[in-house]
Amino acid sequence: MPKENLRILFVDDEEDDLLFFKEALDRLNISYKLSAAQSCQGVFGHIDSEEVFDIIFLDINMPVMDGKACLKAIKSNDQYKDVPVIIFTVSTSREDIDEVYNAGAHYYLIKPHAQINFVAALKMIFNIDWNGLQPKPEMNEFVINFSYN
Repeated sequence: MPKENLRILFVDDEEDDLLFFKEALDRLNISYKLSAAQSCQGVFGHIDSEEVFDIIFLDINMPVMDGKACLKAIKSNDQYKDVPVIIFTVSTSREDIDEVYNAGAHYYLIKPHAQINFVAALKMIFNIDWNGLQPKPEMNEFVINFSYN
């Protein structure tokens, strides 16, 4: 599992998704500090305050500025260009997947319906050593889908 006190930024306009995420993290028994933003503007507040994160989870479907535009802004910031961004979304659109892959996201996690599936997906993500620079996976390994119906 990851280093002590993994600093995570979770960006999603749905408060229920934040609770779902936190419950899954707690089931993993990892040491973390979770910060949240309900919009991309909130992300910029964290970036402007020079807060440092080890990993960012970012929803695509948000009001005002969507996650794709937000990802591009994050990756254009020198301090954050190498921070892994995991897209966390219900979208299975090939266009969305291709766009965020090309914009520099590290993984594309389709929101699972069941907590146990979400825990399994997060376990997979957090078993990666995020302490060093991680190369982006090949496209055939980019999408993580534990969203079984």
